[in-house]
Amino acid sequence: MYVATSKQMKAYDEALLKAGYSIEELVDKASNAILPHCKDYNNIVIVCGPGNNGADGLSLGIKLHLRARNVKLYCFGNPDKLSRANNYYIDQAQEMEVPITFMDEEDIPLFIRDARKADVVVDAMFGFGLNSGVRGIAKRLVNEINGLYDINIIAIDIPTGLDPNTGIPYGEVVCANKTVTLTAIKQAFLNEECHMYTGEIAIELLDVKDLRHELGLAKLVSPSWVKHHLKSRSYYGHKGVYGKVLHITGCDYYRGASLLASRAAVYSGSGIVCVCSSEKVIDALSTAIPECTSLLRGNSLDLNVYENRDAILIGSGLGLNEQSERYVIDTIKNTKCPLVIDGDGLTIVSNHLDLLKICSMPVILTPHYGEFKRLCSCNDELEMVEKVHRFALEYGVIVVLKGPNTIITDGKEIYRNITANKAMATAGMGDVLAGMISSFVGQGYLPKDAAILGTYLHGSCGDVIGDNSYTVIPSKLINLIPKVMHEIVKEKKG
Repeated sequence: MYVATSKQMKAYDEALLKAGYSIEELVDKASNAILPHCKDYNNIVIVCGPGNNGADGLSLGIKLHLRARNVKLYCFGNPDKLSRANNYYIDQAQEMEVPITFMDEEDIPLFIRDARKADVVVDAMFGFGLNSGVRGIAKRLVNEINGLYDINIIAIDIPTGLDPNTGIPYGEVVCANKTVTLTAIKQAFLNEECHMYTGEIAIELLDVKDLRHELGLAKLVSPSWVKHHLKSRSYYGHKGVYGKVLHITGCDYYRGASLLASRAAVYSGSGIVCVCSSEKVIDALSTAIPECTSLLRGNSLDLNVYENRDAILIGSGLGLNEQSERYVIDTIKNTKCPLVIDGDGLTIVSNHLDLLKICSMPVILTPHYGEFKRLCSCNDELEMVEKVHRFALEYGVIVVLKGPNTIITDGKEIYRNITANKAMATAGMGDVLAGMISSFVGQGYLPKDAAILGTYLHGSCGDVIGDNSYTVIPSKLINLIPKVMHEIVKEKKG
C-alpha cells in the first residue's frame, strides 16, 4: 500500500496525462473505482465542487442514474472557472437528463430537503486540491451535511476541509462514514486523529499504468513484510553468528545515550556488543549492561578498532568537540562494515557531507527533523518528506527520518512506518532505535531491511506500552524487544 502527499498526488495526475490519458478518461476511471461503494444505495445526493473532484462526482452520478438509481446532483462554483472535466461531465449529465441543480445560497433549503430523504450523500467538493478553509456556500454545505442524521456520508478521496498532508482540519470538515481514496493513502490518514472525519477508509486503484513506484510514492511497512523478513534463531546459532557490533558512543556528560543504545542492541539479539567510550560510561556499563564488552576511548581511534566488526554505531551521546569530530571522520573513512550514524554524529556529518560519497561501506543516517534540517535545507516538515529520498540518492545512504510514521529510504525505495505513537516522544528514544538498527545490521540483515525492521519493532514495543501509558520510557521499551520479536516469529511459524 502506498502513501502520498497532495503535491505527489498532483504530480501523479500530471504524469498520467503525459502518459497519454485524457482528463476525461481519468475521471471516468475514478468514478468506475468509486461506483461499487455507492451502487447499493437507491436515493443518492452528490455534492460537486468546481474542480476534478467535482467531475468525479458528476461522472459517478451519471453511472448511478444509468443503473436506475434516484440521483440528484448539486453543483456549485463560478461557471467561468470550472475545470475542463467538470464542464464535460455537466454536459453529459444534462444530455442524459440526470437531475442537476446549479446552486446558490437560495438553493440550500432544496439541498437540505433532498439530503434528508437520501440514503447517502457523496462529498465530491474539493478532494486533495484544497489548501485552506472552505468559505461561502461550500462552508454552508459542510455544516448542513454534518447536521444530517442516520444518513451515510461518503467522501471522494478526502473529506472536504481536511488538510491532505497533516490530517488537521482547516476549519469546518465533512464528517464522513466512509472515505473512498484513489491511488494511494493520503498522508493525512496516517494521523489517526483524522479518522473521526474520514470514517472507514477504502483505497481504490484506477485502471491505468501504475506509476507509483516510478514517482517515488512511499510504501507502508506491513506486518506481513516484517513477519517475512524477521529471522528465527538457529538451532546451531551462537554469539559469533549473531553479529559483532561496535558502538562508538557516549561521553562523560551523556552517559545515558550510550547505555540505552548498547542495551537495545543486546536485547535485539546481537551476539557481541562492544562499547568504545569514556571511562565514566564504561564504569556505568558494567552495572547497567554487563552483557557488553568495552574499550576505553583515547584521543584518537586505533585502526584496529574497526577490525572484525559486523556493524558500527557512532554518535549517540558522543558530544560535540574536535575529538568527536575526529572520531566520526576517521570512522567514515576507515570502517570495514556497515555504519549507523546517530545523534551528535549527524551534526558532525552535516559539516562533512562529501565524506558520505566516498565511504566504501553502507551508511544509515537516523536524523529527527531538526537534525535533517542540518543535513539538507528544508523550510518545513512537508518539504523534508519530499526531499529525503533525493538526499539519500545523492549521497548514497539510507535515511531513517524519525517522526510520525518514520520514513526509511535508500533513494530508490521509500517506506513509511505504521507503528509508534505520540507517547514515545521522550529523550533517549532515538538512541534505542539506533541501537536496534545497529544490531540488525550486525546480524546480517541488508542495511535497508535492518532499518525497516528496527523502526517497525521499536514502534511496536512502544505501542504495547503506549496503549496503557501516558508516556513510554525508553528503558522500559527495551525490555519488551525480545518478547515482541518472539511473538512475531512464533506467529510466522503458525
